[in-house]
Amino acid sequence: MYRRIAAVLFPVAVLALIGTAVWGYKENQEKSSLLIKAENQYQKAFHDLNFHMDKLQDELGKTLALNSRKQLSNSLTNVWRLSFAAQNDLGQLPLSIMPFDKTESFLARIGNFSYGVGVRDLDKKPLTDREYNTLRDLYKRSNAIQKDLQKVQSHVLSKNLRWMDVEQAMASEDKVMNNTIIDGFKKVDKLSEGYTEVDWGPSVNNLEAEQRKQPVNLTGKSVSPQDVKEKIADILNRPDTKGIEVVSNRKGDVKTYSARLKKPKGREVNADVTAKGGHVLWVNYDRPVKKRKLSLERAQGEAIQFLDGLGYPEMETTSFDETGNMASFSFVRKEGNVLIYPETVVVKVALDNGEIIGFQAENYVYNHKEKRNLKPRLTQAQARKYASPRMKVKESHPAVIFGEKGKEVLCHEFLGQLGKSEYRIFINADTGDEEFVQKVKKADTKEL
Repeated sequence: MYRRIAAVLFPVAVLALIGTAVWGYKENQEKSSLLIKAENQYQKAFHDLNFHMDKLQDELGKTLALNSRKQLSNSLTNVWRLSFAAQNDLGQLPLSIMPFDKTESFLARIGNFSYGVGVRDLDKKPLTDREYNTLRDLYKRSNAIQKDLQKVQSHVLSKNLRWMDVEQAMASEDKVMNNTIIDGFKKVDKLSEGYTEVDWGPSVNNLEAEQRKQPVNLTGKSVSPQDVKEKIADILNRPDTKGIEVVSNRKGDVKTYSARLKKPKGREVNADVTAKGGHVLWVNYDRPVKKRKLSLERAQGEAIQFLDGLGYPEMETTSFDETGNMASFSFVRKEGNVLIYPETVVVKVALDNGEIIGFQAENYVYNHKEKRNLKPRLTQAQARKYASPRMKVKESHPAVIFGEKGKEVLCHEFLGQLGKSEYRIFINADTGDEEFVQKVKKADTKEL
């Protein structure tokens, strides 16, 4: 009888055990899924905080360089918006069990101050010396906070630190806590104690530059898929067009061809070419560059040679950036002594062998013009009077940029020093208005 009962109960017990195991597994999976989701949200909020603090610090520095009251009002409004965004980022981090009120208070004060000054009529009631000094103090303080946040971010990325560990460390009764994130934020909060929001440059930062990408300026005859294959083969220094695939597509009013070449190890070279004129819009070859062998001067030479091969006119390097053993150079067309910022191209060079692994020319292709009115009403000396007198000008030259309404504007560009930062200020060559101010990043100021 016991054997019969055992024979009946044993399968039941096994099924129950399996069911319990499956339930436990699902519970564990759901818990893991929630933890991953929470961790991702914390990571996003933290990196957003770094981004907004970086832009906030830039915008505060920009207010010190501005001389136009209209531009100053816009910049102060941006400061208010960015300080609010940074506060919102802080609110999404698991810092409720850790005192962080001083930084939140500091951001709130920045927001209140910038809003109060920015919304008033600065023509009737301009910025006072006291308010300027306040902005300068805010800029210095935010700069220190930004640097320490960047250090924390660097540790988080390099050591793959988790925010979920912060909660566990803070909830622990152990008095000795050695947590990089906690220690970093404590230092940031300490910096906030005691005090009772951007740019690719004039050709990219301006949203109107994107809106002006129309086919009306395209020149040349229509090209065939075979023409595109031959052009791409020429760019890649290939003896023939074997392996290059081309498909026709349309982006808005512009008909283009997309080309693809498969490389070893599953890598690809991709490019877009206009059907009218066969103008290369962009090329991308995403491959790892493990070891640097070339100097920046050599890489710049490779970029210039590449542009010469495509038939570009005289171009001037305006900035460069170096990341992951790759160097990206921004070039602007030069007409006489005038820089035409709407006509910009970017060339990315691998520093292991000088290979061109990236090219972006949409701004140049769609904004290129043969003729422009490049005769200014104001001389360089007259335009200088409209720029901030606090800035020490290092160089200047005429330049064309996009204005607020999306139309091209002839300006006098002044590059100068204000404190420890450099700025580009563009003064309208006809009216004297301050059209655009750009804080120059460190990579842009390096000597090649």
